[in-house]
Amino acid sequence: MSKQETVHRYIDLTQVDPLRDAAHDRPLRYDSLGRRLRDELLIILGIDLGLRANELRGLKQSMFRLSEGEVTIPGHAQKDYPNENLSPGSVTMRLDPFGHFGTIRLLRSYFNSEWYQERESDYVFPSRQSDQMTTESMRNVVEDLAVHADITVHRSDGEPADPSEFHPHALRHSLSNYMLGDSSDTENIRLMDVRNRLRHRSVSTTERVYDHFQRR
Repeated sequence: MSKQETVHRYIDLTQVDPLRDAAHDRPLRYDSLGRRLRDELLIILGIDLGLRANELRGLKQSMFRLSEGEVTIPGHAQKDYPNENLSPGSVTMRLDPFGHFGTIRLLRSYFNSEWYQERESDYVFPSRQSDQMTTESMRNVVEDLAVHADITVHRSDGEPADPSEFHPHALRHSLSNYMLGDSSDTENIRLMDVRNRLRHRSVSTTERVYDHFQRR
């Protein structure tokens, strides 16, 4: 791997449950079930939908249709692409398409929690002080969960990784790793499927960014 290439961090799906457990086990100064569900949901939506941190931060309850198992993310809530005059269009994504995470059940529990309802915010990830978590606070939560769970983190350059290196965008890389390399349905998953899930501008972007997963 050349020095110019970006090093990606990612986990296997076997590490998701320890992260979920950590959301409910780690000590919190301001403890509540709803807040613990929020932190668990941050992990699950990050790896289920493959969203970027800013996109996770912008999710709203009104975007979800739980009875249909879908979420629609409008163009303005997605990443703005450089050198483009047009924002990406809205996209509707199926929740938990591989059936691993119980995303819909977790969302229902969280939205019905007293802590979330007391926030009186449409944003999925509020904080105690604001309608939305900051990207820094989201990163801190993910890192804290990884360290508390002492999960095994991989690096795309093969070098050893520490749990403290795990961050929200690594959840997106973890989904790609699963779809391109670890899935038992690998033969049925095309590069275009990964491109559509991650919403890259073109499949060539997916191929370039995740070439190391395909070469394993």
